[in-house]
Amino acid sequence: MIRINLLTEARAAAAKKKGPALPTGAKLNNLILIGGILLGVLYIATMGLVLMSRRRHLDEEIGKAREEVARLKSIIDEVKSYEDKKKSLEEKIALINNLKTNQRGPVRLMDEVSKALPDLVWLSELQVQGNLMTLKGRTLSPNAVATYLENLKKSPFFAEPVFKNLNREAGPQGIYNWEMTVIFTNGRPPGEAGAATTSTAPKPASPRGRAAAGKPGA
Repeated sequence: MIRINLLTEARAAAAKKKGPALPTGAKLNNLILIGGILLGVLYIATMGLVLMSRRRHLDEEIGKAREEVARLKSIIDEVKSYEDKKKSLEEKIALINNLKTNQRGPVRLMDEVSKALPDLVWLSELQVQGNLMTLKGRTLSPNAVATYLENLKKSPFFAEPVFKNLNREAGPQGIYNWEMTVIFTNGRPPGEAGAATTSTAPKPASPRGRAAAGKPGA
């Protein structure tokens, strides 16, 4: 009698149909490739998000820096405008002061020259070249001319005067012609006065003050 073990054969057939539990060969390689691609895509996406975040941050910093530059530029423009106005104002003030000085100089010069004149002395000519004055005049007394010289020495507006000559005119009147030079300092020290550059054309000066009373007829 022949016995057939059908149970054993059925188990063997089922085992053949089920196949191996783990992939092998080409399937495993495909799974590894797909996994690598997914990891690469994930990495690229992550880095893209990081770079985008950094770019947004840098854009914000650039925007803030531009705002700060614009704010500082307005301040710099205001400072520059203030400096320009200050410079212009200083130039105007200096011009006004120079004009006042130039206006006071000749007036002061004539006033001081006239105040120093003693009796019996008068001017016939006054020449000004820079701050050097040449005084010419007439007198009835040589001693009066010496007095005039001393008066100019005492004035703070003149440096040491230099007497040039004293000549008596021909005739019975007893009139003397005299000449002297003196530096007009305008109240400044002689060294500063020597550097002055103000100049005027030579012009005659008429007698003033007490000298007019002692002037003889010409």
